[in-house]
Amino acid sequence: MGFVAIWAYVTLAVFVVGCLYKAIKYATMPMHLRWELYPVAHEKGKVEYGGSYFEEVDWWTKPREVSKLGEFKTIAEEVLTLKQVHERNPGLWLPSLMFHYGLYVLFTLGVLLVVGAVPGVRGLPGLARLGGGRVLMALAAFGLTLATLGCVGLLARRLSRADLRRSSTPADFLHLWMLLAVFLASWASFFWADRHLAVAASFVQGLVTFRPVAGLPGWFGAEVVLLGIFLAYLPWSHMTHFFAKYFTWHSVRWDDAPNMFGKTYEQRVKKLLMRPISWSAPHIKGDGRKTWADVATKGGDS
Repeated sequence: MGFVAIWAYVTLAVFVVGCLYKAIKYATMPMHLRWELYPVAHEKGKVEYGGSYFEEVDWWTKPREVSKLGEFKTIAEEVLTLKQVHERNPGLWLPSLMFHYGLYVLFTLGVLLVVGAVPGVRGLPGLARLGGGRVLMALAAFGLTLATLGCVGLLARRLSRADLRRSSTPADFLHLWMLLAVFLASWASFFWADRHLAVAASFVQGLVTFRPVAGLPGWFGAEVVLLGIFLAYLPWSHMTHFFAKYFTWHSVRWDDAPNMFGKTYEQRVKKLLMRPISWSAPHIKGDGRKTWADVATKGGDS
């Protein structure tokens, strides 16, 4: 087994394990501090004006009406249009939209390569041609064009505007430079090694069937190595927002469940109130033994 194949297995394993670790960590974190920001996407009939079921008279006696369709529409709107980027930083919207759509296309390309490599599936009509034909070539060219232009545009905006330079962290630039390196290596492989993605299809098939191919072109190997570095790094960066948004939206931004007597929410709150506090601020005076319940019931010095 060659170095490139081993590298692909190792970095993919780090990526999967890292994402699972982060997802479990997010899912098991203590209850958030309620934001009470409206509109909440699942409020049925009240989203348009930012209302809440709390505004109803005797709301606790009435069944809650929750709209999953409202949540789906909000998520789809954000994924497809990057609405919040457009509203809060319109200068970054177009390159960011191009960048994300390029990634969507390249992800679709990767899925097709994997599906076409599964034993018993790759022989189906159409997938054999996709594995080394014009469809994948067109997807690769389109996706790389959008992703590269978007990445360059984001870098240019952050470097050319003083306010964005000041608000950008070193990690923001590192992510973009890493991705640009992957895209440039992919372009080099596309033009000089694997125009029709036959090498990519064979490589993925070898990984799926645990029979990696040998004798890979140099540019293709460089593309795999750089992509592996990025994938292994991704779970440990703030780019995990591609799945972390589920938790920040559903468990933080949209969590407006009532804290009713004797219900699960109350039990969770009681459990958290018994956690020790070591915050040494004068109005709290936490010593590691005092609990949040002590602070909440006895108060502090103002």
